[in-house]
Amino acid sequence: MAARPGDCILILGGAGFVGRALIVRLHAAGYRLRVVTRHPERHRDLLVLPRLELRAGDIHRDTDLQDALGGCAAVVNLVGILNESRRGDFGRVHEALPERCVHLGAGRVVHISALGADPGASSRYLASKGRGELRLRAAAPGAVILRPSLIYGPRDHFVCRFRGLLRRLPFLLLPVPEARLSPVAVFDVAAVLERALTDPHCDGKTYELCGPRSFSFIELVRLIAGRPRRVWPMPGFLGALFGRLGDLFGGQPFSSEQLRMLAAGSVCGGAHPGFSDLGMAQADFEVVLKADLMDPGTC
Repeated sequence: MAARPGDCILILGGAGFVGRALIVRLHAAGYRLRVVTRHPERHRDLLVLPRLELRAGDIHRDTDLQDALGGCAAVVNLVGILNESRRGDFGRVHEALPERCVHLGAGRVVHISALGADPGASSRYLASKGRGELRLRAAAPGAVILRPSLIYGPRDHFVCRFRGLLRRLPFLLLPVPEARLSPVAVFDVAAVLERALTDPHCDGKTYELCGPRSFSFIELVRLIAGRPRRVWPMPGFLGALFGRLGDLFGGQPFSSEQLRMLAAGSVCGGAHPGFSDLGMAQADFEVVLKADLMDPGTC
């Protein structure tokens, strides 16, 4: 059943980058919201919203997740990880969690996956996302699955990461420089998430979410730099070594897995509906970057 203003919505991953954009939108629309986190003291700024409940709990524990689902008309699952702290984390987070929401009593389910999700992908991240979609669809055929490309916006993990690197380094060498990406604005993703909650025509569908233009990886970072000559392609033979070094430092600035994801690219292929099918426009990365993201306060 479609959600309506006044309903309670459980947002898993609500304290994160996309979650905060969605919270602002849904709260303004009149929804009651619930966010579960193991460290609520770190996110007390969310409590300024009168219809938001910030609850302590571990969503990977069945009792906590079932309690959190109680009384909620729908759940939005935004939880994802780019790197595993220990082997099996991708399976626990990307594959098991969406399915567990259904088995523990979720009503309407809206799930964020990833563009390129495929059980047969060479990237373990994308393969786990693909298996998670299959398990969710088997458990809840009416679930709505969204596959966004790279999501950007204020205080994101893309523009802000490279702006930080460029502040510290005189120049930057990029691995996989020709990988193609179609960045999508976080406020556009939040708009589709709200639509997926409220529009029964979305039931059972998978949507691909891309911005209106695709760029090579190096084009995007040169736009962020503002001075293209500070960003250069990394020789191919150094890429694998660069990723292995990143594995030793918590995935900074890139892990081997992130480089495999980049190499796969992230552009919409047209196999699934997208913004145009929903009658919704998308912001252009370059326009938003110049208008809103060049201010140092956005990071």
